[in-house]
Amino acid sequence: MTEETHPQGPGETKPGRPSYGRVLRQPAFLRVWLAQLVSQSGDFIFEVALIWFVLETTRSVLDVGIVVTGTILPAVVIGPFLGVYLDRWDRKRVLVGTNLLEGGVVAVLAFLVLEGVASLWVIFGIVLVLGAGARLVGVATEAYVPSFLAVEDLTPANSLLSLSGSFNQIVALSVGGVVVALFGVTIPMEYDTLTFFAAALLLLSVHGPTRPATPAPGTSRSSFFTEFREGFAFVRDNRFMLEIIVIGMLVNFFGNAMSALFAPYAAFVLHGGATVYGLLGASVAAGSLGGAVAIGNADTRKSAGRFLLAGGMGVGLIVLAVGLVSNIPLALALMVGLGITITVTNLPMQTLLQAKVPDRLRGRVMSAFFALVMATGPMGPLAAGWMASRWSVAGALVISGAAITVVIALGALTMRSLRDVEY
Repeated sequence: MTEETHPQGPGETKPGRPSYGRVLRQPAFLRVWLAQLVSQSGDFIFEVALIWFVLETTRSVLDVGIVVTGTILPAVVIGPFLGVYLDRWDRKRVLVGTNLLEGGVVAVLAFLVLEGVASLWVIFGIVLVLGAGARLVGVATEAYVPSFLAVEDLTPANSLLSLSGSFNQIVALSVGGVVVALFGVTIPMEYDTLTFFAAALLLLSVHGPTRPATPAPGTSRSSFFTEFREGFAFVRDNRFMLEIIVIGMLVNFFGNAMSALFAPYAAFVLHGGATVYGLLGASVAAGSLGGAVAIGNADTRKSAGRFLLAGGMGVGLIVLAVGLVSNIPLALALMVGLGITITVTNLPMQTLLQAKVPDRLRGRVMSAFFALVMATGPMGPLAAGWMASRWSVAGALVISGAAITVVIALGALTMRSLRDVEY
């Protein structure tokens, strides 16, 4: 298996326990984290406003699905190509420039909505651009943060980045609908524009190493496709990554199926309305927040794979249980548990990849890896609709949960490289 040890961060001489305090005292990380916190505060409210606008103007659930698919496709289709440039360019400038671009695109959308000329396909095109920008910012952040933190501090750093997302999601799902009802959809879009610009200003103040990839002395840069293939080659040569991809493709298929069933589950199984739907999502985010706090204090250097498998098993069992429940309080409690287990699954994996992948390859490898993991994601909602129409919403959830549980159990039994991987 191809491996490179990750260098110690500034001022570190030997590994220690993970520390939130040490991470937050790192000025470069603090500014990156605050930039994400600010930017995401607009992203989730924008998402509520956009989905509501599409549903209100088209009255079509299919059209909503088309727009949601547009947010997923860029990561799968162009994500790996973006990774090559992330390993060539200054990552701080990528983050600043992408935030400015996304802010401008959202401003254009707000103008088109005000003018009444925002057609479905115009929105779909804009969503594709925003999806590509979000993927670029996500991978750039994951590649940039390890350049100024020690390995043992990657887990609390990723936990804090997850916390900001969960916090913003809770707030957006709780108040986003109210804001849209009171002020319409353009004000949330204008607010999102401002948060992108504010995030860009915060990132400009970061004074940390960018560590852009450069050719070794005396050599020239390889061609685009040579560098592109390097990312996939690294994935191919690391068995634990291949095992995560196999699990991830199957779990993401059924996981995206479940997310597409949230609204029908609220309406047809729990017999609630939009408020119950919002509370389901907010409960998942609340669980994710709690899971991020807990995992941030854990030392996963020798157990990242086991955390991933245990968390994945929990996800499957909870999804299965959700399909058997028609009581709102119990369903909300299960959603909190779902958020916890999703975080326990994802954060150690994210830290593992950051630690294992050399800096010069990080953009390419992580883009290629996540594109493969998410490859089946866009098909999940279609399968969910088919299963729900053939059987029932509850039946589709039970099938999804059982499938995830079986996949994780087989992985735990057969995937030794993933079980035993260390960093």
